[in-house]
Order: sequence, then C-alpha cells, then structure tokens
Amino acid sequence: MGYRDLFRLFGVFLLSGLAFSPSAKAAPQILAVLATDTGIPFSCQDGLCRAELSTYCLQRERPAPGAGTVYQPAAAEDFTLSVKTTSGKTHDLPAAEHVAFIEARGFMAITAVIEERQLRRLGSLEATIRIGENASMLPTPEPGDLNPLTEKEIAYATGSLREHGQGFVDSKPQAFAARLLTRVMNSMPQRGPALPGVSERLWNDAIGDEIPANSGFGQAREAYGGCFSGAQSKAYGGVRRCLEFRHDEFIRGLNIDYWNAQPGS
Repeated sequence: MGYRDLFRLFGVFLLSGLAFSPSAKAAPQILAVLATDTGIPFSCQDGLCRAELSTYCLQRERPAPGAGTVYQPAAAEDFTLSVKTTSGKTHDLPAAEHVAFIEARGFMAITAVIEERQLRRLGSLEATIRIGENASMLPTPEPGDLNPLTEKEIAYATGSLREHGQGFVDSKPQAFAARLLTRVMNSMPQRGPALPGVSERLWNDAIGDEIPANSGFGQAREAYGGCFSGAQSKAYGGVRRCLEFRHDEFIRGLNIDYWNAQPGS
C-alpha cells in the first residue's frame, strides 16, 4: 500500500471521513525529527497502527504543513522499522518502504502509520520505529506546486540547518521532556478516557526506571502529573490532549529559540 492509500485510510479512521488535501500553493516546511535510541512503539486500533514522532521546523520562511500533509524521510537510512515476530526474533526493515508519515499537529508532530494487516504480513503485530541522529523529513511533492523545494534548499536545510538544530533543540532538556511525553502518549489509547488511578502504571510501562533523573525528566514528569489532575485534564479536553499540548509547548519554545539563533536572524 502506498502513501496516498494509507493517507486515505488515516483520514477515514482518525478524521471521521473528512478528507484533507494540502494546498498546492507552496511546499511546506522541512522538518527535523528528534532521535529515538530505544524506538517508539506502534499502537494499533481500527486496522491502523500509529507511532507519533516529535518534530520541529527547520524553515521559518516556508508555510507550516496543513492538516494531513504527507511527508517522507530525507534519508531513508535514518528511519528503521523494527518488527518482533511470534518466535521472538527481531528484524530491522527500512521504514520508508512500509510506513507512511503524516502531519499530526503542524510542525511539532508527525504520525507514522502502517496497516495492521501489513504488520501481519511481516510476521508481527509488535513493532517500533527508530530515528537516527540529525534526521529530517521532506514534504511529499504535490502537483501544481508554485514554489517547490529545490535541491539546494533541501541540502542546506537537511545539512547545515539540521546540524545547527542539534545544539539549540535536540540537546536541550525540553527536547528530552518532549521525547518522554511522546513515549507515554504512544502507549495510550488513541481514543477514550484515561481511567483514574492508571497514571503511575502508564508512566512506568512507557518510561521504566532506567532513565536518569535530570531537568528534562523532571519537566516531563511534572507535565505528565499535571495532565492527570482533574482541572488540567478538563481544560484541555482529556489527558491525551493535555499531554499533546504540553509536548507542543516544549517544542514550540525550542523552535523559537532555534529560529532566532539561525544564521542571518
């Protein structure tokens, strides 16, 4: 199944039948993707398996991605699909050959999507996606684009600008916190309430006790705990929505610092 077929399925299941078609006026921003050393698990529901990736914008001058914008890895080797078979063996596959990447929340998150039946064909219903250092994603070219990305622009954004982001985004405590919140969110149901009394179990299952306490860990833990309080959960329309907001808050602040520190700013 190709990107556009998965995109249609994703729209059917997640957007209640609403189809989005990104505007063909100008190519949107190239996005940086935060690295994951242990891998992000896919959760399956309604025939689709999803894993959310933390991203940020490399190009302030380009328009932000619209709802449902389809992306693709700038370098295929930076994205690895790891599947665990029923025999317990783990196989690493090129994610770009099996997974579609679709805008989730502007420039701050991308959803990796694979059909549940495709995982079965690969011999697994348990999978994770790993992201390498300095990874980037490009918007899939659209017919009629009046301002497409050029090869020179892509090389500059995925090279110099991406490396610049390592110091101003990737290495910061807030980026670490965003990664932790993403891991927790990926272990939660896509829809439905988070039941009272499960917050510690969800955190421990997703994070465990092997991550050292640091300022990023503390920020994530504080944000997570706040989202399970009755007031914040209600204010944002549920625990998952609250966690998404706090994740995006971390990313947005870092992205502004990054833009202000870009050469020529």
